[in-house]
Amino acid sequence: MKKIIGLVIFCICIVSFAQNHHFGKNSTAGKVLHLNDADIYYEVYGKGEPLFLLHGNGGSIDAFAKEIPELSKHFRIIAMDTRGQGKSTDTSKEPLTYREFADDVKLLADELKLNKINILGWSDGGNTALEFAIKYPDRTNRIITSGANVFPAGVGENEVEAMKRDVAEKIARQKPQSEIRLTQLMIDEPKITKQQLNCIKAKVLVVAGENDLILRSHTEYIAKEIPDSRLKIYKGASHGVPIERAEELTKDVIEFIKKQ
Repeated sequence: MKKIIGLVIFCICIVSFAQNHHFGKNSTAGKVLHLNDADIYYEVYGKGEPLFLLHGNGGSIDAFAKEIPELSKHFRIIAMDTRGQGKSTDTSKEPLTYREFADDVKLLADELKLNKINILGWSDGGNTALEFAIKYPDRTNRIITSGANVFPAGVGENEVEAMKRDVAEKIARQKPQSEIRLTQLMIDEPKITKQQLNCIKAKVLVVAGENDLILRSHTEYIAKEIPDSRLKIYKGASHGVPIERAEELTKDVIEFIKKQ
C-alpha cells in the first residue's frame, strides 16, 4: 500500500508543477481527435521525427512538462491525454485495456498521417507503448518505457491486493465509475506474454528508478525478453523518473532515438 500512496503523492506533485506551465492546456497547440466512443485531446510541438508522449494512470500531458521544451527542439512531439484522463473523454462501457489505448495512439497517428512513430511512455503509458509495438510492429520505430509492467504482479502481489481493496472501498463510497475503472485497469492489466515480448521488433529502451514501484526483477525481465533491448536503472530515483531525472531522461531519449 505504501507504493500506491507514493504514486498518489507523485500525481499531486505533477499537478502542482504543471500549474506553472501551459502544457496540457495550450489552446494554440491543442487539438481533439473525435472517435466513436472518445474524444482524444492532444498537443503538438516542434518538427521532425514524430515522438508520442504517453502519461501514467490518472495523469495527463503535463506529466512531461519538464521534457517537452527540449525534446521539441529535436522531434515533432505529439503529447496526448489518454481516453478518460486529462482533457480526453471516454463513453465506452467495457473494461479499459492498454490494447484499446494503443489503438487510440494508432488512430491519432493515422489522423496525422504518420507512418512510423517513436513513443516515450511513463508507467501506464509504457504499458501502452509495449502493446502498440506488439500490435503494430510496422508502425513502430523506437520505444522508451519508464516504470512499465507487463502483468499486474509486476508491482508485487501485496500491492495488487491493496488495489483490490481500494476498488472495493471506492465502490462502497460510490466514487465515479471513471475513477474505479482506472484502478481496475491496473488490477486486470496488462497481460503481455513472454512470447509477445520475444516478438517485439522495435528498438526498446527499458527505464526504471532504483526505488521504482515496479519490482526490479520485473523490469529486468522485460528488458531480457525483448530482443536487443537496453536497460537503464536511474540510481536514487523512484517511479517518478520523468519528474526526478527529467534532464537525464531527455538526454537519454534523444540519444536513443537518434542512434543509428
